[in-house]
Amino acid sequence: MDKVNDIALTLQHEFDAHAAKELESTLEELSQTERQDIIIDLTEVSFIDSCGIGAIVFLYKRLKSRGRSLRLLNVNGQPRQLLNMLRIDKVIPLISSAEI
Repeated sequence: MDKVNDIALTLQHEFDAHAAKELESTLEELSQTERQDIIIDLTEVSFIDSCGIGAIVFLYKRLKSRGRSLRLLNVNGQPRQLLNMLRIDKVIPLISSAEI
């Protein structure tokens, strides 16, 4: 599979409760696609809250139960600090553009 085609979702600005609710059906669809690897591009995300984290973990669990994987691209600033603090980076790989 062409690695560029692995990026399934690009988020921007804030990934908070409102954004997570708006993306609920999209995340559900992603968990059921035929792609092996799902990459969420967080390059433009400046803030993430517990609902955003919950949405990512929900997708990760759905994918893992189907033998698939999730990676998070270009996580920086507050989102990276929170993912590191919660140790989510130990389970869901945080990658850079050079790694895709």
